[in-house]
Amino acid sequence: MTSVTDLVKRYYTTVDAGDPVATSALFAADASYDRPGYPTMVGQQITDFYLGARVIESGAHELTEILVDRDRAASRGIFAGRLKDGSETRVGFADFFRFDDDGLIAERTTYFYTAAV
Repeated sequence: MTSVTDLVKRYYTTVDAGDPVATSALFAADASYDRPGYPTMVGQQITDFYLGARVIESGAHELTEILVDRDRAASRGIFAGRLKDGSETRVGFADFFRFDDDGLIAERTTYFYTAAV
C-alpha cells in the first residue's frame, strides 16, 4: 500500500506536471475541495476546476513539510509559477488532505499565506 506521504507527493507531482486529467483522477468521485475564492467544489466540479477554471498556467510546489496522522496529511510550502494572465506569483500555502480506503483524496482544503486582515 502507498504511504500517505507518497500520496501527497504524487498529488503535487501531477499538478506541477500540468496534467489535469491525472490530477483529477487522484480525487474520489464524491470528494470535496475547499479553496479560497471558490465555493466548495464536489466531484465533477473538481475535475472542471483542474481542466479549466484554475487560474494557474504553470509552476512548481516546493514542499517544506508533510505531517501525517493515519488517513490525514497536512503539507506546507511555497508555490511559484505563472498565472493565465501572464503574471508571476510566489505564495506560501498549506494544504490539508483526507484520503479514503482506496488512497484517493476524499477531502482537501487549501490556505494561502497572503495579507488579508
